[in-house]
Amino acid sequence: MSNSQNHDSFRGDVYDLIELEQLLKSPHQVLFEGKSPFQDVLLLESKNIRLYQNDQIVWNSLDERIFHEALVHPAFILAEQHERVLIIGDECGLALREVLKYSSVCHVSQVSLSAATLLAAEKTPEISELNEGSFYDKRVQISKSINDFLKTEQLQFDVIIGNLPDPETEENCKLYTKEFFRKLSNLLTDCGILVIQSASPEDTPLTFWSIEKTLRSTALHTLNYHVNVPWFGVCGFHLAGKKVLQWCQEEKPCVHNRSLPENLKTWFTFSQRVMSVRKQAVVNSIKSLNLYKPFSEGTQEPEDKKELCYLLSNPHTVLYEGGPAGDRVLVLKTNDVRLYLDKQLQFSSLDEQIYHEALVHPALSMAKKRDRVLIAGGGDGFAVREVLKYHDVKHIDLVDLDPLMIHLARNISKVSSLNDRALHDKRVSVHQKDIQVFQKEKNEPYDVIIVDLPDPGNEVLSRLYTVEFFSKLCNLLTEDGILVCQSHSPEYAPFVYWSIGLTLKGTGLNIRSYHIPVPSFGDWGFHLASKKPLQVRKRKNYVPYSTLPEDLSSLFVFSSNSRSVLENSHQNTLSNLKLHDIYKQELRK
Repeated sequence: MSNSQNHDSFRGDVYDLIELEQLLKSPHQVLFEGKSPFQDVLLLESKNIRLYQNDQIVWNSLDERIFHEALVHPAFILAEQHERVLIIGDECGLALREVLKYSSVCHVSQVSLSAATLLAAEKTPEISELNEGSFYDKRVQISKSINDFLKTEQLQFDVIIGNLPDPETEENCKLYTKEFFRKLSNLLTDCGILVIQSASPEDTPLTFWSIEKTLRSTALHTLNYHVNVPWFGVCGFHLAGKKVLQWCQEEKPCVHNRSLPENLKTWFTFSQRVMSVRKQAVVNSIKSLNLYKPFSEGTQEPEDKKELCYLLSNPHTVLYEGGPAGDRVLVLKTNDVRLYLDKQLQFSSLDEQIYHEALVHPALSMAKKRDRVLIAGGGDGFAVREVLKYHDVKHIDLVDLDPLMIHLARNISKVSSLNDRALHDKRVSVHQKDIQVFQKEKNEPYDVIIVDLPDPGNEVLSRLYTVEFFSKLCNLLTEDGILVCQSHSPEYAPFVYWSIGLTLKGTGLNIRSYHIPVPSFGDWGFHLASKKPLQVRKRKNYVPYSTLPEDLSSLFVFSSNSRSVLENSHQNTLSNLKLHDIYKQELRK
């Protein structure tokens, strides 16, 4: 834990701040708020509404405003006029809500692409509350057929917003063709702005640039940007117009919003890796649906299905379910308990089990013995909960510096219920102490050591990720013992992740690395370390778990692109302490 007394400091991802600000502006309940000598602690509970179409998540109420504000407001800033607006898609009225904030808007044509989703929105009061009753505004005219609309509409629009479904099916792919874009261009005024939701420039850059090239093939000028939406990752957008577009405004829009940064110009900058793919872009047409295959490389549907099954196995309310095959819609409401430390998200009850099962079970299932377990950090009790599932565990030492964390885990009912009152188990000894002090006092070795410490966001925390610290900690391992260390995201902070692995390797231990997607955090990584070589094979499931694959060896597979970062990673030592600087660079980029 940090010893900083500056509670306004922030050591995490800036999007944690955006999420938190949105939650605080929405209906919520503060379950606990306090300050320890080490950090600010905030425990919140809120309602989370999610819409799934064919088992794939379309939006959730936690961060939908980030996406829809990013979709609408840059186009409105560039557009000279806003009198007539066309929205294609957006059956739930969330982009429409943002459009109607502009008093200059006189008419909006809302064209549905999914009758089932539009019906779900009309029949679900919670969605009407989210879209602030936008469908009832007199300026809005709803059409249910895009083909009929394009055949009959005669007037042009100042702004056209395409909130289109991902081009993962042949039918959806046709909405990203030059023929379709040409029809939209014909409906655009000479000074008008078209904005299209695109693919992720990080996950599927070829698709992203191919959509841009397809727009340009219709004689439109383009301007491209992207934004990080916490639950979905990096989302891409294309602005297009009949005149050359240039982003020079630095001001925010003149209407109320919850998530836009002070300066939007950073959204229009892309990494060298993403830019390098641009030359390979192709034009998508009715005769040659070139986007269909490239998109399949980055589809998130399997993870969405896994997450949905997990949510359905836990307490939830079905607000709406219906629609024909191929257009099935499900709207869920769940309670979401979230803990923030120094405004950095630590867990969400919606998916903390994914993280903690991945943290604990690979190590525990590989260990020859599990008599004695040490957990460094993890004061919330969730890792303890998972360890206690093994009946042969005889003793657990939990070491956490912050007394408030221990208080939460033991005495706040929402947290103690989530951790199954793990800290009250007779096998658990809780030590409110610095792990560096604790390890000096102990001589009896452990079969498993679980390092669940805060990310190395400052110099104090960086010292807990050094060769020297890991060496002393590993002195407490038995000869057959296994250490596991949470190591941040190989996706969003790859240099941090692989540097921690290299630092562990600097102790002389054998290292195996693995990762798993956690919706609240993205792809999250861990490292195993042991004195003897670790063989990752298909392991017997000693205890039940709900979120891990049956074959744990699949977690240890990384793409060649991800592993390439390892060559430039940094071994963190007390004499060359740089991990906190690397962390800040990667999370602020």
